[in-house]
Parts: sequence; C-alpha cells; structure tokens
Amino acid sequence: MFFIRKANPEDYADIATIHFKSWHAAYLGLLPASYINDKNTLCKKKKMWQGLMAHPDVSVWIAYDAHHNNLGFIGYFTNHKDYEITTLYVLPDYQGLGIGTQLMTASLQALLESHINAHFSLWVLEAIVCFARLSRIGYRYSINDSIITSPLRISYQCPFFFMGIRS
Repeated sequence: MFFIRKANPEDYADIATIHFKSWHAAYLGLLPASYINDKNTLCKKKKMWQGLMAHPDVSVWIAYDAHHNNLGFIGYFTNHKDYEITTLYVLPDYQGLGIGTQLMTASLQALLESHINAHFSLWVLEAIVCFARLSRIGYRYSINDSIITSPLRISYQCPFFFMGIRS
C-alpha cells in the first residue's frame, strides 16, 4: 500500500535519490553509459532538487509507503495555466505497481481543483513511451512540429477532459 502527498522543500534529498536511481535504470541501454554516468550523479541531483524545490513555479508530489519510505515522485513546471510534467520517476523495485499512474492522477486532480482551466503536457522519450498507459488516463499524441524538439522526443497533450474533470 502507498500514499501520495504534496512534497515540501525538505524532501529534496529523497527526491534526488529517487531521480538518480530511476534515471539510471530507465536510460541504461538507451543512452551511452558515459553520458549517464556524467549527467546522473547523486551530488548533481541533490543540488538540482534543492534549488527546484525552492522555485515557486515547481510543484512536486511524492508516493510513499506505510513506513514513510518515498517510492516515487512527479514534478510540474507551471507557467500561468500551463502545467508541464517535467519528471515522473518511481524506484525500479516499485515500478509496475501503479504508483506512476496514481501520482499522475492525484497530482492532476489536485491541480485541477485549484486551476479549473489548466492545460497539461509532458515530454517522453519515444524509446520508452507506453502510449497505452498514457492514453488510458486521457493523453493524446501531438504532431505539432513546433513541440517536437528532436527525433527521440514526442509530446503528449492532455485533452479538455481528464478523468471526468473539466480542465
């Protein structure tokens, strides 16, 4: 069993650890190991998340278990009524249990409660996207060339309705 809550600035070290471990597992085999090892260090992630958690336009939610061990997180960057999901990571041992889906659902519902006309988007690597999972919760593929920044990235945009809640 796991729970979801809005993160606070003191969570930066746990978020960094989840990001570090999950990023390594997710991209190993997709990106050169030298790139992964250079860009993905725990020290860099801690410094990055310490700064991000203090930024007023960043919102993060955390999934945790009954023992208060943090298992995953989702992060948004806000620009007026536009919300871009910038990170969604779950520790490798806990992937496939629905934690990512619950993080996305709970955070989107919380944001929609306070920003009814919000627009949501996210970027994913084409090599790791599971469109069936994204489409189940209301995302659709966008072929807008101005959104696609490289051949490896595709954009998904949330439509006007998400889980029956007007966005």
